[in-house]
Amino acid sequence: MSDELTGDLRPDELHPDELRQDELRQKIDALVTRLPASLVYSLLSEIEGMDSEPTDRVQLVRQYVIEYLNRQRTNRARRLFTNLFEAFLIDDDVLYHSGVSIPGMLQRVDVGALWEALSRDAFPLLAVEAQETLDEMARGDVIDRILRSPVAMVMKERMRVASVKHLDAVLANKKAADELLAGMSRNRPRRTRLMSGFLEKTPHIDLATLRLMHLVLTGAEGPVKPVADRLEDFPASCSSEMEANRLADLLLDATESLRDRCGDDLAAMLPLSVLSVKRNYPVAALYIRQSGVDPGRGDAMTAALTGHFIGVTRALTAALSVILKLNERVPGSAIRPSAKEKARLEALVQRLDQLVHAATSAGLMEDRRSEPAFRNAWTQAAKIIGSRVAAVAMERSAQAAAARRQPVIDHADIVWLDRLLWRWQAMSRDFGFETYDLVKWRETLLEELRANVEKAMKFEDADPLDERMEHLLRINAIAGVFGQRVSAWIPTFSHNMTRLLSHRLERGGELGGDEQAIIDDLVATARTEVGKSRYWKSNELMDLIELSERTRQPG
Repeated sequence: MSDELTGDLRPDELHPDELRQDELRQKIDALVTRLPASLVYSLLSEIEGMDSEPTDRVQLVRQYVIEYLNRQRTNRARRLFTNLFEAFLIDDDVLYHSGVSIPGMLQRVDVGALWEALSRDAFPLLAVEAQETLDEMARGDVIDRILRSPVAMVMKERMRVASVKHLDAVLANKKAADELLAGMSRNRPRRTRLMSGFLEKTPHIDLATLRLMHLVLTGAEGPVKPVADRLEDFPASCSSEMEANRLADLLLDATESLRDRCGDDLAAMLPLSVLSVKRNYPVAALYIRQSGVDPGRGDAMTAALTGHFIGVTRALTAALSVILKLNERVPGSAIRPSAKEKARLEALVQRLDQLVHAATSAGLMEDRRSEPAFRNAWTQAAKIIGSRVAAVAMERSAQAAAARRQPVIDHADIVWLDRLLWRWQAMSRDFGFETYDLVKWRETLLEELRANVEKAMKFEDADPLDERMEHLLRINAIAGVFGQRVSAWIPTFSHNMTRLLSHRLERGGELGGDEQAIIDDLVATARTEVGKSRYWKSNELMDLIELSERTRQPG
């Protein structure tokens, strides 16, 4: 590491002038930009251990790495304040789509809004003092270390005490509380726009969220710590059902133990944080079932899981509407989701799949009081997905299947969208909310694909055979989403079929997996047909079977 950082520098750079310092800074920036954040910290540790290197050079390199690490962290006083909530903070814009208050939810952007209010009204001078002090300290060390320093800890405690005192007074006065919530809520849309381009309107911050912030601030240096410590015992996922059951038992015991030490409200933060911070839905669901709560009596965990479900279903339809431009789309235009947008949608579908199983596992679908919230959310999403999204997929799939000479520009995206829709249908079936819309949509689409296969198999002697197979493979890619292969739609006694397959087999070279599967299907069908008659054999089919056997023989 030391050679890479210092080996290129000339001896006269031991005391660099301003120009050479800029060159070195650029060199360091270029290096650390290519590294993950964790490795940048490892790099800094290694630099600090370079005792054998010339001191001035090491210090200069160390300084530039620190500057790089601190460059994006300029709101240092705010960061010190939000550290009071760190164990329970989430950055989850999806939950804003629920439109309801979710118990135990502490969004980083909302705590940032609280900071703006308190730094103005509760400790304005301390906020300025903290920022100036941390800026000065950041000249010589990375901000993460500085925030753990004794000086920073003292300032953080002063912020906490002033915040609790101010919120005590605010919460005792309804008018003051309403004004604070209104100010924080006005801040919310601006902050959430930085997180998501799919959120049209954010719900107002409610009194329960403010009380939760007050609760955490009040106990931050006392009873909150055991809750945060126990939260570390729970991972973000489970490797097996047995592991989920073990962790659910552990969560029940830990929550009960915390009630004696920290009180009911703070103890409840543990399971709520396993749900919202860790997002471990299997454990949260088993906790709900095993704790014997009554969903009809406003249980916090039940309400939180329901809020997650509603938020994810609405976020999925909102994202689809924006990405596919459902409201301003020109018929016939290509769909061009970016890789990031695809990843976003796939993550939402994956999360929704987990929530479907969690709602079922928790027993919430068995209770007539809790089930309607899930059904209503799913029904609203199904109206958009089963009609408007499916219509786009049908239109684009038909055009892709009809593209005889070359693929449409969005062929891969069309296959991806069809797969996403069919996964939604599978979840609907698992959840017991399957509708006929997508079943009929699949049947209609497969008929369209079959008609295009028939057209693709009609070609003249002069037509390029490789181009015909490429067309079939494109149709096959769409059909494969639904477990279908085009070979089922090609008649055995088709002269063009034997011509096409013989050409591809005689061509030599390795065939792709999909093409090989199609050829194998058709050759197998040919064998069956040939075997039906003892006295008459089709020469074309016999030649095709023999050619297939020869090409499969090694050497």
